[in-house]
Amino acid sequence: MKNPIENLGDYNRIREALQAAGGSIETLYKNVGDTAVSKASPKLQFKGGLKTIGLLGITYAGYKMFYFMKDRKQKIENEPALKKEFFGAIETELSKSDNEELNDCDGEF
Repeated sequence: MKNPIENLGDYNRIREALQAAGGSIETLYKNVGDTAVSKASPKLQFKGGLKTIGLLGITYAGYKMFYFMKDRKQKIENEPALKKEFFGAIETELSKSDNEELNDCDGEF
């Protein structure tokens, strides 16, 4: 065996990582924690982003539904006035066309 300490497996890796951190276990734990957060961060941000997009979508859909219902209610309330205006316009047009037909007929006799 060249170096018996290399055969210690995980213990040797931890020992080398501790040496690389300057012998401070707090620094080693901080580095491990920062690495774990960096790896998990995109997943957490993606999930948070999906939730935010979903919440915004629901809010926008609620907004559109509220104004749709408000507009619908206003149209239903205005329906009798619109019918009256519509029938008035039709009667006016019919009376004009009847007068034109009578005027056209006067010239033929």
